[in-house]
Amino acid sequence: MTNNTAPTPPVTENTEETALSLDTVLTILRRYWFIIILAALAGGTAAYYLAGKQNYIYQKTASVLMRDAKTGSDASSERIMAELNIDPNAANLANESLVLKSTALMNKVVEDLSLNTSYWQKKDFRELDLYHATPLLVHFEQIDKQRACTLNITPLDEKRFMLGHPNDQGELILLEGFYGKPLTLPFATISVHPTSLMTDAWNGKTVIVRHSPVLETANALLRGLTITRPDSKESSLLEMTLTSSNPQKAEDTLNHLIQVYNQISKDERNKASLKTKIFIRDRLKELGASLSDVDKKLTEFKTKSDIVKDADTTMSADFSTSQALEKEIFDLETQIKLASTLADNLKESERKHGLISVETGLPDSGIARQIEHYNEAYLEYQKIAGSAGSQNPIAVSLRDRMNSTRAAANKALSNYRSNLDLKLNQLINKRNSLTERLTETAIKEQEIIPLIREHKVKEELYLMLLSKEQENALAMAVTESNARVLETAHGSNLPISPKTIKYVAGGTAGGALLSILAFMGAAMLNNKVNNKHDLPAANRQPVIAELPQMSKKESKNTKLFIQDEHSVIAECFHILRNNVDSMLPRPEQGGHVILVTSTLPGEGKTFTSANLAAAFAYAGKKVLLIDGDFRKSSLTRRLGGSGRKGLTSILLQQTTDTTGIIRPLGENSRGMDILYTGPMVPNPVTLLSHPLLGHILGILKKQYDAVIIDAPPYGILADTAILASLSDITLYAVRSGKIDKRYLLQIQQLADQGKLPNMAYIINGVNFKSASYSYYGYGYGYQYGYGTKEPQQTSRKQDK
Repeated sequence: MTNNTAPTPPVTENTEETALSLDTVLTILRRYWFIIILAALAGGTAAYYLAGKQNYIYQKTASVLMRDAKTGSDASSERIMAELNIDPNAANLANESLVLKSTALMNKVVEDLSLNTSYWQKKDFRELDLYHATPLLVHFEQIDKQRACTLNITPLDEKRFMLGHPNDQGELILLEGFYGKPLTLPFATISVHPTSLMTDAWNGKTVIVRHSPVLETANALLRGLTITRPDSKESSLLEMTLTSSNPQKAEDTLNHLIQVYNQISKDERNKASLKTKIFIRDRLKELGASLSDVDKKLTEFKTKSDIVKDADTTMSADFSTSQALEKEIFDLETQIKLASTLADNLKESERKHGLISVETGLPDSGIARQIEHYNEAYLEYQKIAGSAGSQNPIAVSLRDRMNSTRAAANKALSNYRSNLDLKLNQLINKRNSLTERLTETAIKEQEIIPLIREHKVKEELYLMLLSKEQENALAMAVTESNARVLETAHGSNLPISPKTIKYVAGGTAGGALLSILAFMGAAMLNNKVNNKHDLPAANRQPVIAELPQMSKKESKNTKLFIQDEHSVIAECFHILRNNVDSMLPRPEQGGHVILVTSTLPGEGKTFTSANLAAAFAYAGKKVLLIDGDFRKSSLTRRLGGSGRKGLTSILLQQTTDTTGIIRPLGENSRGMDILYTGPMVPNPVTLLSHPLLGHILGILKKQYDAVIIDAPPYGILADTAILASLSDITLYAVRSGKIDKRYLLQIQQLADQGKLPNMAYIINGVNFKSASYSYYGYGYGYQYGYGTKEPQQTSRKQDK
């Protein structure tokens, strides 16, 4: 029983994987260029549509210089706290760049700028973020902070608008509202307010309002934020890049993010200053109360001890007073001595009647005038007495005036001396009292020293804290931020995405590439032999001919032999016959045995055998066509020779007499005879193995120019191996698209082993309109005139 299934490809070391050469790719491009262009246009159109549906993305960049807390100059509070032996607990700013990407900071930015409520307008395929260009603003009240919602607001006129929102079932609910008036929704209470941009042009146009939780909006912004160090890892320069759906929104977000970060960093840095301030304030309050107590005790002690300011000052004042008293006492004693001397002079003048010195040294001017009056009277008396005598009345009068004057001077001097003595006694008493006081003050000084020392220490500490308080206040006032802005948010106002040109170019190239890959994939998945270019690289046997695929009309009109001798396929058989001639040896006499086989039934070996014989006959050769398939007898059945004698009859009778068995093939056979299979036999292999077969073929070679044997498939039966050993050439028919190309490696092994002598391939049913031939230009059968000599000669040269 025969098996019509394809043989399993052998697994050998020489087995090669299917590969696509550059020629195949070029062939695909040439064959399917129109489809590739259509696919490219389709890809470009789809990419343009996809790009048009994507929202614009803008990019802005800002640069900041970070100030590290370890090396920063703003360390006043930390220094003050260190001087006070207090741990300032200053934050390390080495990782402050990561703080910029924290959710807490971005949440603050979103809340400050109200970024969780966005306004959009549908334009063409995409939505545009209006941001500050929105004609209306929506205030959400009494809404869950975790609730996200979308509203469609369409202005109707200057007072009214139409609002649409989906309900829980996804249905759109429409409500009419008025600007400025609250509108109650199932999930919130809102109010819509027109902006200065609201004009009549917005009437009938829908503004899409999206409200989302603050955290969700912050996370979305953080996904578009990147922070890099553009120069080196050790640098403090940071470059912040933010992508957003609106260029102004990106700028505002970046700039405000830096402001929020700086404000928070200032607050963090001022925490130490605030701790210092609180500490100093508490200590000042405590020291103030203690200092007041010491002041009170000191004042009470001074008052009780009659100390003006302090003991030193009081003792110094008393000592100065004592020295002044000593001087006054000395002056008084001097004046008393002078007064005593003057009194002696007055007594001496009373006895001797002489002049008295006016320079008394006494500060009393009255005594001096009395002495002057006495001296005047004395001089006048001496003058009168010298001339008129002492008894002269004038002299007597002058003598009386002298006595009265002297008596008055003595009385005045006596009174003056009494006053000096009284004053001297008073000063001496005062001096003695002051001396006692100095002694008491020196004793009390020992008691006041601890109070003064305590007062001085607390006063100095109080003054120091007051100074530090001012320094700390100054430090808080001049605290610098962590980030110094080098460049505010800047960048192009052109969107960075989508790049429509790149999308279209990529879609066009993708569409073309996808179609090419599809064709290449189909070619890779197709491991069948379609034409001679599909033969494995390890194959060394020639392809003697490629027979074109017949049209439906040709197949219908052709039973076995080709009727139109000028058709394309007939021309191909002439090429095949010529190429077979070129491969056959050149014996001096006789013809050749040509074996036609295949791998499986249905590959066209019978058709090939018959028409090859016809081509030889057409060229004037004498041809014998033998049906060597004892099992199926396809050639015999198709020629109507079933039941007639044939090759089996000769072998069974063991005779070389072929008279009456070999018959001409029709009236117009042109020298072509047929030898049918003959009666069916149960043991074809045994019969074919008889030596008589070789003897018969040797006789027939002498009688015919070409003996063509239609053999069974080689891959199924052993019959063909016997027939091949007796043949001069083996033509291996391969149906295009039926045999796995890897199986041809096994055929090559058979050829190398000599089991298929002088073997050549015939590829049958090739589609010359396929991609493989549009590039190589093998559509010759359809390009030249039917049966002309030029194409036949050209084709033969090519196949040779």
